[in-house]
Amino acid sequence: MTERRITGREEDDPSIERALTTALSTEPLGDETLERVRATVMNEWRAANPPSRFDRKGRWIAASAAAVVAALAVGFIVQRAGDAAVVGTVARLDDGGIDVRGRFWRHWTAHVGDALKTGETLTVHGPVLLSLIQGGTLRVAAGTVLNLTGGVEVSLAHGLVYLDVPPSIKSSTPLRILTRAGAIEHLGTQFEVLSNEGAVRIRVREGKVRLVGHAGTVVATAGTELLASVRGGISQRSVETYGRDWLWVAALAPDYDIEGRPLIDFLQWVSRELGRRVEYADAHAHDVAAHTIMHGSVRGREPLEALADVLATTSLTYEMRADTIRVHSVQ
Repeated sequence: MTERRITGREEDDPSIERALTTALSTEPLGDETLERVRATVMNEWRAANPPSRFDRKGRWIAASAAAVVAALAVGFIVQRAGDAAVVGTVARLDDGGIDVRGRFWRHWTAHVGDALKTGETLTVHGPVLLSLIQGGTLRVAAGTVLNLTGGVEVSLAHGLVYLDVPPSIKSSTPLRILTRAGAIEHLGTQFEVLSNEGAVRIRVREGKVRLVGHAGTVVATAGTELLASVRGGISQRSVETYGRDWLWVAALAPDYDIEGRPLIDFLQWVSRELGRRVEYADAHAHDVAAHTIMHGSVRGREPLEALADVLATTSLTYEMRADTIRVHSVQ
């Protein structure tokens, strides 16, 4: 085969340039072809370089060690998850939901009946009622972020919560709420906590709370509002225990089972939920309340709605007078 010399005149010829480009170009290899080439090369390499006994043993030991480490890690995670204490369960979700971020990067959405454990962080998108394992309830407003730091301790990052522990529930380790302004310890009570970046507001509805803050310890009784700055200052004033500011709390009240219960007990429950004391207009009204046994259900009804429904089946009626629910006989 002879080599053809290309003259300067032929280099300038576009037709020759196109012919050379076409002749020298190649189609790209397809995926199947590339895979066959790789397999062939690997087979040839393995044939030329057989693994030694030491290499095979080393790889087996490494694989076994990796499996043991993985098993230990999984066992550790399961054990730690099993050790987490239950703080409470989800009793009601009105709107939105609860995003739960647990330990070891676990993340899920909680539903009614789910248990919530220490180490978890709750981001609440709608009003939520939580039943506490220690007794009582924690009501949480939309937009709240809570860290479940312990079995009897929660940390309020920001948002609005309401703790209700009835006097009948006795605990040697009552729930504490940690805030930017300090720790809030309840002494058998109902109280609300609002936390934002600049301050923490505490409103006591029943009983007492103790705020252990940066500026010292303060005890507040029913009808008191504490405003604690994150910088240390604390002020207080009197507030009403009923009215518009507490409507969100009543809307999240736990259901009351009236079946077989005395009417007077139900009236006391309504009293606590509405922040108003019950007053009987006459002795007969008190006797009827004490001796009437209720039947049926008011499940899903807010306290004021339930009160109207129940009294409509009796010889009693009621009226609201500021902080009082006045019950009297129907004339």
